Amino acid sequence: MAAYCGGAMTAKDERTAVLVIRTWIEADDRVRARLTETLDADEPGWDERGAEGEEAILAAVAAWLQAFAER
Repeated sequence: MAAYCGGAMTAKDERTAVLVIRTWIEADDRVRARLTETLDADEPGWDERGAEGEEAILAAVAAWLQAFAER
């Protein structure tokens, strides 16, 4: 079964990962994020991690993407 994603059809046997980023600004103007992620959307279970500051958030996203690419 194919899935519709961003204008393209993808085969079910393709690897799919999911990253959800929830961001907010603290009262003292610090940006924070909670990243909910899985490297295999077909497997149960999600991991969560937090990050504070733009650089740390971007580093967390980069680490997730690299881990997915290396699977």
